Amino acid sequence: MDAGLIAIILLGLFVTFIVLRVPIAFALLLACLPFFLVDPRADQALLAQQVYSGIDSFVLLAVPFFILAAAIMNASHVTDRLIVLAQALVGWIRGGLGMTNVAASMGFGGVSGSSNADVAGLGSVLIPQMERRGYPVGYAVGVTAASAVIGSVIPPSIQMVVWGSLSGTSIGALFLAGVVPGVLIGGGMMAVAYLVARRHDFPREERPPLREVLAALRDSLLALGIVVLVLGGILGGFVTATEAAVIAVLYALFLGMVVYRTISWRDLPAILRESALFAVLPLFALAAAGALAHLMAYYRIPLVLQRVVEGVPGWALLWVVAIVFLVVGIFLDALPAMAIMIPVLAPAVTAAGLDPVHYGIVAVMALAMGLITPPYGLSLLLAARIGNIPVHRAVPATVPFALVILVTIGLVILVPQVALWLPSLTD
Repeated sequence: MDAGLIAIILLGLFVTFIVLRVPIAFALLLACLPFFLVDPRADQALLAQQVYSGIDSFVLLAVPFFILAAAIMNASHVTDRLIVLAQALVGWIRGGLGMTNVAASMGFGGVSGSSNADVAGLGSVLIPQMERRGYPVGYAVGVTAASAVIGSVIPPSIQMVVWGSLSGTSIGALFLAGVVPGVLIGGGMMAVAYLVARRHDFPREERPPLREVLAALRDSLLALGIVVLVLGGILGGFVTATEAAVIAVLYALFLGMVVYRTISWRDLPAILRESALFAVLPLFALAAAGALAHLMAYYRIPLVLQRVVEGVPGWALLWVVAIVFLVVGIFLDALPAMAIMIPVLAPAVTAAGLDPVHYGIVAVMALAMGLITPPYGLSLLLAARIGNIPVHRAVPATVPFALVILVTIGLVILVPQVALWLPSLTD
């Protein structure tokens, strides 16, 4: 059977199951199942093997550990200290709670590496607080969801860990490549928050004295120390990404149980349960995507795409990659999207001679947009649930912040050194 026809059938089945509201992981498996049943060279045992191989990676152990570290940070109220610091720094500017939301997301993203954990931790505090201070709840939900995207770009990022694991790209280099784009996104979103606040005359908080700012900084230093441990350990070559994630968990436990004494042994079962629920859905989808990736490789579907884009210069191909991942991110979680698309695009990317770190950071940023774009938009869904409003009420407020992400993606494509400057310093 022709590879192009097989690709159309696979995509058609997957889209059909998604339209029928079948969960993504099961939709992936059901789309693959007919081929494993009909093709005499495959069977159900091979399907099970490919599902298992989709997550059979030591590096991928970093995902549940980073999620656990974030859950411990939330439970031990480290999140509150980051919010206090952000408020002390920018909360006194007009519309400062919106800027606080963005600044806190930058800090928490550097601690947890998870956008969804960012929404759960910061959103549960900031959305009700913004509503009480007179901000429209749709705006509070929108800025919370949009700023959480920074957690997927600024290191350490779970998405970058998975991308590095699946593509063979240096995770440390990806982390460094995400620093400047992450800061640009954060700065751009804070500028948008200020302009929106000026336009709608959002409230302004009282400027804190210097001693309060210094006290907030002192209280947050230990929490931010996790960034130094993780990045310093990986970039220094002392630990792998997985080992760094374990260190993050131990450090978070140390802060919560010894330093701040805000959690005890009795709290751990609930924290572990919450972490498992956060981790199991994307990892199960990633496992299911392993079966689909195997079928695409088996039927040589990537070669079809390579012939289509053959001769396209690297700079143009990178725009195509960004658009493809922006569209894919609308319907799929980032982790299974990576498992599916990395082998599909690999021949074309290699033939075009794209820098793997440049390619990786553009793809990760484009996929991160999917966190705030319906119908998937998991961060937007979580924030809307916290704000107790339907998703469509928050979409208009999300748009200007989403434009900041799109502009940053375009800047990184046009000026590669925006992302590659820091990684080049370690060469």
